[in-house]
Amino acid sequence: MDQSELLKKVEEFASAHIRPRRLELITATSFPKDLWQAFSGSGLAGLSIPEEFNGLNANYGVISASVQCLSRVGGIPGATMMFMSHWLISRLHIVSDAPKKMRQQLLPVLAKGEATLSVAISEPGAGAHPKHLKTSARREGDHYILNGEKAYLTNGPIADHFIILAITDETEGRKSFSAILVPADNAGLERTEGVKIDFLHPCPHGGIRLTNCKVGVENLIGVVGDAFTRTSMRMRAIEDAAGAGGTVGAFQCLLNDIVPITLKEKALEIGAISTQLQLLEVGAAELAKMVENENDDLAPVLEMQLGFHQQCQTLSKAFAALIEDLPSNLPTEIELLNRDIAKSLTIARSTHAVRLTKIGHSLQRLATHS
Repeated sequence: MDQSELLKKVEEFASAHIRPRRLELITATSFPKDLWQAFSGSGLAGLSIPEEFNGLNANYGVISASVQCLSRVGGIPGATMMFMSHWLISRLHIVSDAPKKMRQQLLPVLAKGEATLSVAISEPGAGAHPKHLKTSARREGDHYILNGEKAYLTNGPIADHFIILAITDETEGRKSFSAILVPADNAGLERTEGVKIDFLHPCPHGGIRLTNCKVGVENLIGVVGDAFTRTSMRMRAIEDAAGAGGTVGAFQCLLNDIVPITLKEKALEIGAISTQLQLLEVGAAELAKMVENENDDLAPVLEMQLGFHQQCQTLSKAFAALIEDLPSNLPTEIELLNRDIAKSLTIARSTHAVRLTKIGHSLQRLATHS
């Protein structure tokens, strides 16, 4: 199936199963199981999985275009996040890094949508900062014994397996992290509510608690001690790069929603927003292309993401100003779409500020020594 056929399939799914339920889904307080069933039945669950495991073998460019289509047509960023997480985790962690036996067992059921995954990195009160993470995995013979608690887990409440970032060694205060797959029904793993998120519905978020949770060493994903770089940092970079398409799609949907109800005097503002959005669409496609080879240096990707993110914030402010002049009885789904976009752009705000400051300092040092 070529890219145009795939995207047509994604658009048909969004038109049939998301768009007609916009108000219901964007205000949902619980996960709609029938939406996942529709996703599984559509054949799209295997979008990012190789053909040998009955998947569609989409690259990151197609994944980015697919999440853009889901958001543009469906208008529910939370639904897009739910499906995007399934696609990216399957490809990033299982296709790329899992041992052969694990790939053979998991990928066919992931491709059918009969199971999904959640990556467990962040912890209550600690976020994802490595210095503050405490969850541990102690090696005992042929097993790991895991203890700790995780929160903010995308798709956590519906996950069948968790990829857990845990400390497997600590020397002179320096922690080494490994990624370990733990089935949701494993003894010693308990689901928790985690930390409530008041936007991006109906994407389910939750937490887990691990108490002497025992799994075999064959559940290790990747290399021992390399998970913070390989699993966490790499995942965030590629997730943001591929997810940029979803942000563009959400903006496109919002523009399509408000143009028919905007005053004629606002033609200049609408034109400005439209052209900025065209530029962001090009940027999103380029970001996806940049991460196609997952082992390349991600530093250029991270820098471009920062620029893309700042332009998204500028565009969000332009939308907010335009919406202020719209009728006060704006449809709820439009108000909540605008809220979801704006709140999503505040995620990792402090991390972005640190990165921008480092870039600025580097340029200042170069200028001083030139």
